[in-house]
Amino acid sequence: MTHESAFRPAVFKLFDYIAGKTIEEVKRELGLDNIVKLASNENPFGPSPRALKAVTEELTNINMYPEKSFLDLKKILAEYNGVSPKNIVVGHGSETIIQLIPQLYLNPGEEVITADKTYGRYEEASKLMDGIIKYVPLKDYRYDLQGIMDMISPRTKIIWLCNPNNPTGTIVKRYEVEAFLGNIPEKIAVVFDQAYFEYVDDPDYANGLDYVKESYENVIVLRTFSKAHGLAGLRLGYGIAHERICQMLDRIKEPFNLNRLSIAAGPASLSDEQWLSKCVTENKMGREYLFKELTALGCHVVASQTNFILFDVKEDCDMLFKRLLARGVIIRPASAWGLDTFIRVTVGTMQENKRFIETLKEEL
Repeated sequence: MTHESAFRPAVFKLFDYIAGKTIEEVKRELGLDNIVKLASNENPFGPSPRALKAVTEELTNINMYPEKSFLDLKKILAEYNGVSPKNIVVGHGSETIIQLIPQLYLNPGEEVITADKTYGRYEEASKLMDGIIKYVPLKDYRYDLQGIMDMISPRTKIIWLCNPNNPTGTIVKRYEVEAFLGNIPEKIAVVFDQAYFEYVDDPDYANGLDYVKESYENVIVLRTFSKAHGLAGLRLGYGIAHERICQMLDRIKEPFNLNRLSIAAGPASLSDEQWLSKCVTENKMGREYLFKELTALGCHVVASQTNFILFDVKEDCDMLFKRLLARGVIIRPASAWGLDTFIRVTVGTMQENKRFIETLKEEL
């Protein structure tokens, strides 16, 4: 195609996003009906009944655009997190805000730092703005904060921290982050992606929100309703940061970047603390079950603080993925992260977890 010579050179550096296989895909491709999806870290218990009720009641209004400022939603999110509405920016999933942050900070040739095995959208969003990506290897499957500090240069503009980290499920701890932030120049944005923070039970977890409240003007915290709240299909996420950062992210984002159903569902889900607690408790039991069973199978299992587990099957993960898929069990091979013998599996319902373990035993 000759016209592609008009494309920006940066787009040729990007890779297509590889998502977990969907149930619909597997049904269509393999003709299977009894399928368990444990690939995309979704909440297997679904959304809060209050969220479903709020969505149903809002359906008759979808002929109208939502209110552009999303102020009512921002007020609820602000109250929930103990900040001002001016400290909130919203998007259709936290991916929207991940995409916006490099647009706000990066000039061509400026640098971002992240881990070598983490959520891939940090890299892609930064490359699109002609940023240079510098990778710090994980240390014991965790972010190496000292390694990141050693990598900082005068051209560094953004540091991406996935906490808990995807795909490893590990966290960085409070004492590490406090020492780290004290050594980061104010001109560098430090982004805490906390998509899985609701699942964390380690008391030493470093919650990025604490640092926003402590007036670190360069800290940005990302949250989502796609995981613990079970609203992945509605695409609702938000950021918490200094009001000037939120103001500028709002300025460059698309207008009406939320739909009426997600705006209704989010606050309803936040209000249902009992449902969230149930989902988190069930997840913890499932996570402990999988850890025990996988360890008994001789797999090296990375201790997780999320709703998924990364483990080493000591054989080609892509081949094992295909064998499991043929039996109706969808997992995520970790080869895309350079972990060619590792699998990432979502914690499902106990019935789904047991089916996965039984199938895995037979295939191993």
